[in-house]
Amino acid sequence: MDWIKTNYERALLGLLTLALFASAGFAAWQALSFLEKFAERNSSKRPDNTIAPPDLAAVDNAAGIATSPRSFTAHDGSLFVSRPYVIKKDSSGNEIIVDPLEDGGELHPPIKNAWLIKYNLDYALEGVKEQDPDADRFSNLEEFVAGTDPTNEKSVPPYYTKLRLVKFDPKPFRLKFSGTPDEGQTFTINTKDLGGRTQFLQIGDMIQGAPYKLLSYEKKSATRNEMDIDTSELTIQNTESGQKIILVYDKEADDPTSFGDFIYLFDNSTLRVKKDDEFSLKPEDNKKYKLIDISAQEAVIQDIASGEKHQIGRAQ
Repeated sequence: MDWIKTNYERALLGLLTLALFASAGFAAWQALSFLEKFAERNSSKRPDNTIAPPDLAAVDNAAGIATSPRSFTAHDGSLFVSRPYVIKKDSSGNEIIVDPLEDGGELHPPIKNAWLIKYNLDYALEGVKEQDPDADRFSNLEEFVAGTDPTNEKSVPPYYTKLRLVKFDPKPFRLKFSGTPDEGQTFTINTKDLGGRTQFLQIGDMIQGAPYKLLSYEKKSATRNEMDIDTSELTIQNTESGQKIILVYDKEADDPTSFGDFIYLFDNSTLRVKKDDEFSLKPEDNKKYKLIDISAQEAVIQDIASGEKHQIGRAQ
């Protein structure tokens, strides 16, 4: 302390010198930092003027709404918009007001109002049941019955539902086994629908004029009223369908062969199918059906793969 007092001027000079060196060091550090920051802002580099592409999703959505405005469908209403109501005529011809949101009072039976609303269909249109909004060749009514989506072309009812019976064409062919003159070697066959001619055939022979082959013979008899009766059986087989018929001695039998004429409403084509034959329907060419029964009123087909049976009604 005494030295500082006696050398006050020297001490002050030393402090000033140290402060000067500190200031010089700080200035040098700031200068180096400035060069680094200036390098980041080098004006010799070309600026990136690329404009990012705009998001056009909102524009496309607005354009879609403008070109395909939404139809007026049922809702619960609001302060400014009433619930929608439909005016229709009842069974007496009187006009009534129907609320499509309420249960009952279906506008297009058997289609439920809720189903039409669910798929945003125009329930106020008289012909909405016949419309085909997804262009899959199935009407709204057919889609409702099948439980499919009428707005999705990949959701379709089974194609066999487009099949209708137009004509039942039975082809009776009467046959009669009238005897065997040499006890099982030769058989007499009467073809009632071929001019009544009698044919003499053996096992393995074909009946002339018919697709039947003699398959086997079994001699049988029965006692009735104390009399022996010949009940021998001659089995023949249809070589086209594989179906067998047993001809009992001296009894007339009918060939069950019959045909069905159908119209396929999917493409308005027609097809003729023989009973017990297989067939397919476009566009499912690999899916096979079999006509297992037919009458004047309806036909029954069977899905070969699943075994399911389906009734086919007559065309209206």
